Amino acid sequence: MTRLRNVLCGAARRVRAASAVALLAGTILSTHAPRAVAQSPDAVKIGVLDDLTGPYSLLSGQGTIEAVKLAIEDYGGKVLGKPIQVVIASDQNKPDVAVAIAREWLDRDGVTAIIGVPNSASGLALGKVVRDADRIAMFTGSASSDLTGKGCTPNTIHWYLDTYASASSLVGGLMARGLDTWYFVTVDYNFGQTLQTEASRIIEAKGGKVLGSAKHPLGEADFSSVLLRAQASQAKVIAMANAAADLDNAIKGSQEFHLDQGGQNVAAFFLNISDIVAVGQKELQGALGVAAVYPAMNAATLALSHRLADRLPGGRAPTAQHLTAYEATLHYLKAVDAAGTPATREVMAKMKAMPVDDPITQGGHVREDGRFLRDVTVFRVKPAAESKDPFDFVAPVEVIPAEQAFRPLKEGGCPFVQ
Repeated sequence: MTRLRNVLCGAARRVRAASAVALLAGTILSTHAPRAVAQSPDAVKIGVLDDLTGPYSLLSGQGTIEAVKLAIEDYGGKVLGKPIQVVIASDQNKPDVAVAIAREWLDRDGVTAIIGVPNSASGLALGKVVRDADRIAMFTGSASSDLTGKGCTPNTIHWYLDTYASASSLVGGLMARGLDTWYFVTVDYNFGQTLQTEASRIIEAKGGKVLGSAKHPLGEADFSSVLLRAQASQAKVIAMANAAADLDNAIKGSQEFHLDQGGQNVAAFFLNISDIVAVGQKELQGALGVAAVYPAMNAATLALSHRLADRLPGGRAPTAQHLTAYEATLHYLKAVDAAGTPATREVMAKMKAMPVDDPITQGGHVREDGRFLRDVTVFRVKPAAESKDPFDFVAPVEVIPAEQAFRPLKEGGCPFVQ
C-alpha cells in the first residue's frame, strides 16, 4: 500500500512543521434489549449503552464496557457503601432502540446514569429521555457539538472531543497551507452532517470554497462511487466527515484510487488509534490528528492503557473513547460520594463543581452546558522506528488550551444556559 504521506488529519490552527465480576454486584448483558434486572435499592446502577457489533464497536463497544468496569474496580467497587452494578446493551446505532432501552433501564431497573453512546443521533435522542426521567447521561463516544448546543440538557455531559473542536483545528491548519478547495465524504446522520456544516462555515469564513459533498450510510463497505465523485471534483482537500470503520474503509479506498498521487489531500477529522492500527502506521506516518487523550500521552495514561488492554481481545490499544469512559465513570463516582446521594441534581452539581483529576486529565472541568473541557493535542503519526512502546503511535505537535479548542459557551445555543 502506498504510504499516505499527505493525509493531513485534524491539523491545528497554528501547526508548526476476572476481578471485575467479584467487585460488581452484577453485570447484565443484552445485545438487543435490556433483560429483566431485579430492583436493588441497595446498589448504584450504571448502564453502558454502546455499539457492540456494528461499525463503532472497535472504537467504543467492548472496550468502553471494560473501561467502566476497571474504573469501578479502581474506585473500590462501592459508592456510598453500596455495591455498583453495571447493565449493558447495544443500541445497534438506532436512536429508537437506544430510547427504548434507556426508558426501561430508568423506569424499571433503577439505573441512575448511562454512559457510552458512540452514535450522535442516539445521544441526542437519549438526552431527552434522561431529562424527562431526571437521570444522567455521559457521552464518551458521540462527537456532535449539538449535544452541548441545541440538544443540550441539564442532565447530560459531553466528555468526548466534539465536531466543533475537530473542524476548527483541521480547517485552520490546512487553509494555512493554501489548501482552500474542499470536497466532503460525509456519513449521512447527525454526526457527519454537523461536522460538514461546521467545517464548511469555517472554510468559507477563511475565504475557501466547498465544491461539493457525497454522503454515505453508516457502515458503508464500498466507497468506490463516492471517491470517484470526490476525485472528479478536483478539490485540493477530500475531507472525511466520518469515523471508525467508515473512515478506515474510505482511507483505504483513497489509497487504491491513488488520490494523493493526483495532488489531492485526503484529510480525516477523527483519526483514532484504532484507525492507525487498521490502516497501518507505515501508511499514515506523518499524518496529523487532533485528540484530547491518547494511550502514550503521559506515563500515567500509558500505564492505564496497558491495564485496560489486558482486558481487551488481543491486548489491543485502547481508544480515546475507552480512556474517556474510564475517567467519566471515575468522576461520576467521586461526585456521588461528594453529594452523599445518587440523586441527579446533587450529583450533576458536584460533577460541574469538582475538577477532573485522574491518570488521564489534570485540572479539567465540566462547563455549565455539559461540555467537558480539557486541553487538546495536535499530533503526528510517528514512523514505527520512533515508537518506544507498542502503544506509542503518535507524537505531540502542539497543545491547544481548552478555552481555544472548544466552542465558546455563548455561541452554542444551549437552551438552558442564559
